[in-house]
Amino acid sequence: MNSSDRSTPDVSLSTLRSYLAKNGWQLAEKFGAPRLDDVPSDVRSLLVDRTGGDRQFDLYILPDRDAGVELILPTDSRVADYNNLLRRAIRTLSDLEGRDTTELLMSMRSIRFDLIRSRIPDAMVIDDSIHLASAANYITGVKSLLATTATTELRPLPYFSRVRKDAAEYADTCRFGHTFRGSFGFTIESPVTSYSGEVDLFDNPPAPPFERRVVERLARGIGVIQSAVKRDNVDLIVDGVSAGFGSNGCDQLADLVQRTAHTGMIFSFTFSADWPIAAEFKDSQEFWVGPEHVEISRVAAERMRDKLSFIARVTGRVVGLQNETDPSDVFNTTGDHEVLIDWANEDYGDMRIRVKLTPADYLAAVEAHAKGRRVAVLGTVQRRGRRWVLYEARDFTVLHAPGLPLQP
Repeated sequence: MNSSDRSTPDVSLSTLRSYLAKNGWQLAEKFGAPRLDDVPSDVRSLLVDRTGGDRQFDLYILPDRDAGVELILPTDSRVADYNNLLRRAIRTLSDLEGRDTTELLMSMRSIRFDLIRSRIPDAMVIDDSIHLASAANYITGVKSLLATTATTELRPLPYFSRVRKDAAEYADTCRFGHTFRGSFGFTIESPVTSYSGEVDLFDNPPAPPFERRVVERLARGIGVIQSAVKRDNVDLIVDGVSAGFGSNGCDQLADLVQRTAHTGMIFSFTFSADWPIAAEFKDSQEFWVGPEHVEISRVAAERMRDKLSFIARVTGRVVGLQNETDPSDVFNTTGDHEVLIDWANEDYGDMRIRVKLTPADYLAAVEAHAKGRRVAVLGTVQRRGRRWVLYEARDFTVLHAPGLPLQP
């Protein structure tokens, strides 16, 4: 870095301070270092504003290192020479830790973010670049995967028809970080709410924030798919919805890999030290997701959808009719007597339910359809391929207002 460069450093002051705190650096005065009034005048002139006498800088030390290992940081961004001081501190840390500034800055940013890294094969990389279509597919796909995983975290169901609003808002807060070399990599930064207490002194670690739980579920879901391939057992995925992916997550991961790099991708995760890291994620892991993982994810997704079955009272408007016989002949038991009902379900979203009715109930449904009235029917809702079907229909009722039966 050029010391005369006036551009803003690649890390904020608050993030740098958090990084120092996590790595044992302390404010000098907290460890018996001379107070400001006691330091030599030439040092004091550096640490305070020369006009107003207000303190402008903080001195950090490493208590377990030899004397002389110190960092000077400005108190805020209004301090003169702010950018150069931050860059100087970064260079000092880079020398002390024996790693280049790019790697160091990535570690600093991970203090406030959980990082999701993805790499694609060398065969798709030409002169350290990839096709725009692959990059666009990745950005679209990973955002959908994050929103889908967040929806499952909010309510761990095997299937849902729409992403929840809170989940979509979370995905919007995630950031596209620096790409990195080595089979060409992407970095997604998932923000983590900062914990206000002393993280390293927890007796009972607090429950992690929602954003952390989403990334944990994402990592765990990919790990389960890895295990399912190794053991040739799709049930590991199907039975793991409570902690991993539902059918939507399986399909979204498969789409992301197929559309970005059909031969496969590598995923890895770095969790912010701002919150305690769960034991299962403390050891760094890389997950290869190739065609066999995509295939088993598709199979698992289909099985989870087909296993959906629950008893419910379906309420909504009749939007479709099907009957090959005269619907006015209530004694005719032939024909389908099927209707389609639009149902807004709290868990699965908007659903179009196919229901087979008795001839008498079908006639009532035809009248309700003509008059735009809502109906209700009790039965067992099941997913069949791409359709929702209600079996064992009973207690069919035409409603004149939500929840109230039509009066004769």
